[in-house]
Amino acid sequence: MARAFYIGNGDAGQAFVKDSPAYGKVEVKEARKGIAIYEVGETELGLTPKGELQLDFKVGWLARHPRNGMLYGCGGGRAQAFAVAADGQLSLASSADTIPMGNGAFLELSRCGRWALVANYSNGVVCVLPILEDGSLGEATDSKLHGGVPLSPALADRQECCHPHQVRLDPAAERWALVCDLGADRVWVYAFDAAAGALSGAANSSRHLRLPEGAGPRHLDFHPGGRWVYVLCELDGNLVVCDWSAQEGRLTVKQSLYALPDGMACCRAHHAGNSHVLASADGRNVYASTRTDNHIVVFRVDEGTGRVSKVQAVPCGGVCPRNFHLDYSGGRGVLRVGNQDSQNVTEFRIQSSDGTLIEPGTVTCLPGMCPNVLPLPFSLTKSQKI
Repeated sequence: MARAFYIGNGDAGQAFVKDSPAYGKVEVKEARKGIAIYEVGETELGLTPKGELQLDFKVGWLARHPRNGMLYGCGGGRAQAFAVAADGQLSLASSADTIPMGNGAFLELSRCGRWALVANYSNGVVCVLPILEDGSLGEATDSKLHGGVPLSPALADRQECCHPHQVRLDPAAERWALVCDLGADRVWVYAFDAAAGALSGAANSSRHLRLPEGAGPRHLDFHPGGRWVYVLCELDGNLVVCDWSAQEGRLTVKQSLYALPDGMACCRAHHAGNSHVLASADGRNVYASTRTDNHIVVFRVDEGTGRVSKVQAVPCGGVCPRNFHLDYSGGRGVLRVGNQDSQNVTEFRIQSSDGTLIEPGTVTCLPGMCPNVLPLPFSLTKSQKI
């Protein structure tokens, strides 16, 4: 295989949620759990199925290790390390408890390759796990239990407690861990000690960013220039632009822009609000997926201020676009989005002139597979020790 592409799978999203836009409108077969294996075409478009690793749990997130050639994920109340064979096939190599939890929603690997940080949506815990020399996962070295913040009873449909949905390390020096907490309407900012695998910061620290009530921050991404952070809110539909101080570990809001069309309310039902956000490699664009109307939205970034303006919204080619990635490895950029309920992946060319999307093509997943997460494809190389 030239380049292996993995799709983590889970349950359907909107199909079984009564208040969601797609309830009763899509038919989803019984979900199969596991990781689907594909090969990326020579033209960077088109996916060829190459197998499947069957598991007994939903895969919440997947990430490639920066050095040892393994794939890491979270799901089923644990974090996992998967060995990658020369032909791209996978095997479960080890797993570790991520502090008694519900579902792990996101996993971040440090650039040094020594740590995996997991955001656990159900029980409000963010934890740090060591990655050992053989690539296996060790017992957690630290954790933070979110709580102690005032929550509105009027928002208990989705925000009855803290719900960490993502943890990201700042790309400059990995001194800070930023956690989007959908339930608490906060982006928690913890100092990260890469020598000990420790998080520090009191619950009432002034570093934590408090967003408007009902915002529901889900995911964020850093601008490659290091000065700005883009926070996508699942529940109120906004993309929030923040100045970022890597010296102080502090976010300052400078703009909030509604990602959905004017007049369309962002749906608060599970699996129905905004989902994922990424900045382009050249910093000229930001992309977001909106599950209320099943679109990918393209924003242009002002190179002087980091503020954004909407330039395009294109149908995602399916229902419930949970996760996407930006692939620049083939010379021309490609955006691939996994549509959870329609059980397909849509590929778009990214125009080099302005970052807009063209030439969509759709690949149907295996029957019963609902694409939950799509890490970037990667070439298969010999493993290296950490």
